Amino acid sequence: MSFSHFVPPISRRRMFFEDQLDEALSREGSPRLSTSNTVGGADLVAAGAANDETFPFPSHAAPGHLLKSLIQATENERCAPDILPYPEAIVDSVVAQIVAQNEQIRLLGTDERQKAAGSDSGVSLLPFKPSDIMALEVQRAQFFLCELLRCRLRKIEALALTINYESQSGAEAHTQLREHLSHNEIVVADRLAELISKCVRQAGLQSAPSELQQLVPNAPYAEGNEVLPIPDIDHYVFCVVLDDLGVVRLGDDAEQTVHAGEVFIVPYRTFRPYILEGRVRLV
Repeated sequence: MSFSHFVPPISRRRMFFEDQLDEALSREGSPRLSTSNTVGGADLVAAGAANDETFPFPSHAAPGHLLKSLIQATENERCAPDILPYPEAIVDSVVAQIVAQNEQIRLLGTDERQKAAGSDSGVSLLPFKPSDIMALEVQRAQFFLCELLRCRLRKIEALALTINYESQSGAEAHTQLREHLSHNEIVVADRLAELISKCVRQAGLQSAPSELQQLVPNAPYAEGNEVLPIPDIDHYVFCVVLDDLGVVRLGDDAEQTVHAGEVFIVPYRTFRPYILEGRVRLV
């Protein structure tokens, strides 16, 4: 059963993204900003890496490696049929780096204007300034960060009832999606589930007997877990192996030794544990 046509539109997604950024900066243990002229990408990565097991990256990583980790997390989220664990360390580090680089761009832009004003030749003949190049890099990071959050939000909209049901006492859910969400995402999922239930009842479900007004499992009076939307983990995906995995069961009667660099198209459930460990990425 699909409830996609009952999902109310979200008109304040920008606020959701801003809340995500505020959460990343205010969370205890999140990387702090540096007032120096260097971005300090390695320090930012080291501060957050200890809290993230899904997309690990070395503590000596440079800002370029941090952006690569963000792109990989975004690609995995975009291609995975279920909701992956929230990459807290990556998001925290990228947000802190964006804020630090924006401040660096502001200072560099001020310095460029002062030099241009005091120069006899006037404005530089170059079609761009160093601050423009830095701004483009920041925009690139912002794009992938927003794409990651948007992709997760789309899945949350589709699975809001299931996520909310997992928090109910005595629930026998076959998924563990709720534990993969950030605090703000849980708030959004619960509000969406509440709005969906309200809209469906107002559309006519309120006329049914009280035992049949539930949109979640209510056995023996109504449907069971089949009423809940669940991700299709048997959906076929393209995978790139990043590490030697040894012998992997690829089907009921098929096993194969999997080496780094190999590409597969298999059901998502086959490589899901390795995707969560960061040993396989989706494309």
